[in-house]
Amino acid sequence: MADGMEPHATTPAAINRDTKGGVCMDAAEQARTILVVEDNVLMRKLFVRCLEEGGFTVIEADDPRSVIDLMLDTPPDMVVMDIVMPGVSGVELIRQIRADERLAAIPVVAVTNLATPADKRRLADAGFNGHVSKPIKPKDFLATVSAFLGDAATADA
Repeated sequence: MADGMEPHATTPAAINRDTKGGVCMDAAEQARTILVVEDNVLMRKLFVRCLEEGGFTVIEADDPRSVIDLMLDTPPDMVVMDIVMPGVSGVELIRQIRADERLAAIPVVAVTNLATPADKRRLADAGFNGHVSKPIKPKDFLATVSAFLGDAATADA
């Protein structure tokens, strides 16, 4: 790469987090797995913390070029994805996800600064199920994720 940095892809085993974020879950209740695709380390940490505190298992990806393989190896229940990333944009990545019949039904929510009505239409037209504006409000972010998964108890937390 021009800036001397090598692209970073982490193996699923190295990035899978099996914490429950302090949320009590009985044996019958399984944590839902959320894939967070975000190249900015601080934003990714914020998303991960919110989701783990909400009782979700989190898989992280900082390089959008690794996402399709990661999703096939470790299918998430949902994807939370930035739009503006190096290498592959979130819009291009959602098109690849929707084109793969093994992944097409997985809900994907865009998390981005693009918040005009035209931006939201463009994201929906590209295949995103929803949109969360940056900067996020942790409670609202968690409620949005929970709503897409039908986890009413977590959404009310």
